[in-house]
Amino acid sequence: MLLISCKDSSSSGDADRNNKNLDFNRQILKGIEKGDSIAINAHIADDAVDHQGPNGQDVKGGDNVRHMLADMHNHVKDLKFDVLAEASNGDYIFCLTHMTGTTSDATWGMPSGTAIDEKGVDVVKVNKDNKMTEHWGFVDPVAMMKHANDMGTNKMDNKMDNKMATDSAKK
Repeated sequence: MLLISCKDSSSSGDADRNNKNLDFNRQILKGIEKGDSIAINAHIADDAVDHQGPNGQDVKGGDNVRHMLADMHNHVKDLKFDVLAEASNGDYIFCLTHMTGTTSDATWGMPSGTAIDEKGVDVVKVNKDNKMTEHWGFVDPVAMMKHANDMGTNKMDNKMDNKMATDSAKK
C-alpha cells in the first residue's frame, strides 16, 4: 500500500491572505483613531468607494476616502475602535467593532460633547494588492435612534427656549 500526502498550497495561501486582511483592517482602524494618513494611505485603492459616507452618500475616489478617514479623529476626541469579532474570506473582511469617543464639533450632526458609544459591522472588499476597494458600514440602529432622539430633543428644547423668550418679551 502506498500513501502519498500533499500539502494543499491553496488553503495555506488563503489563510495567509485572510490573516493579512485582518492585520490590514486593524492598521486602518488604528490609523483612523490617530488620524495617521500614512497608515490609511497605504491601504486604500485609488478607485475606492466608501458607501457609508456623510449623509448616507457614497464617497468615491481614493483621495476622498483617505481624507475622510484621516479627518474622522479631528471631529471625535478620544476616538477608539475595539474589535469585538473579525473574519476574512478571500476578498472580504467582516469586522464587528465598538466605537467610542466624544464629538468635538457638530460635523457628524450631533452637538459638540456628545458621547459616542456604538457597535457596528464593517464589510470591506480588498483587491489582490491588499487595498480597500469598497466599504459598507452597518451601525446599531438603537444607538443611531438614541442620537437622533438626542438631536431632536436638543432642537425641541432650543425651540421651546426661543418661544418662551419671545413670549416673555411680549409681556
